[in-house]
Amino acid sequence: MTLILLIILLIGLIVGYRRGAVLQLLHLIGTISALIIASLNYETLGSKFYLVMPYPSTAQENPNSVLSEVANLEYAYYYMFAFFIIFIVSKVIIQIIVSGFDYLQQITSSGLFSSIAGTVLGLIEAVYLLVVILFFIATIPYFPIQEGLADSGLASFIMEHTFIVSDKLIEWIQVES
Repeated sequence: MTLILLIILLIGLIVGYRRGAVLQLLHLIGTISALIIASLNYETLGSKFYLVMPYPSTAQENPNSVLSEVANLEYAYYYMFAFFIIFIVSKVIIQIIVSGFDYLQQITSSGLFSSIAGTVLGLIEAVYLLVVILFFIATIPYFPIQEGLADSGLASFIMEHTFIVSDKLIEWIQVES
């Protein structure tokens, strides 16, 4: 699991380097916007999933060691699934809009500062994407997935220490039974 995460972070660095500071900043703003859109709308969709999507039966046999502080894992599963769906749809739509600004890559100076700033911003975007993906995966009640997340120090670090988003995701999936 750690190797996969490192590869994704490396891809984020490379993509940020190639885009440059201005274009990567637009993509990072798009990712943050998708997080905000998902955070404002996940509860409505999550309550609908409870009615139409069964919670996996393996959940009772396998306690979730990754999200041990979450009281109701069933509702967390539905809410995180809704959050993930809204996030992905929002991100794709925003990505399409931002791709209209790809010409900024050629217009702006492609100097060393732009490349380094783009690399840093690319890493930040990759971490924010990873924290959403990891939280979504953590709610899936399948033992090999839970074990892989629990054994990865990098996954635990990203899930616990990502600026603002880690605490907010835990707060958002906490639901009263």
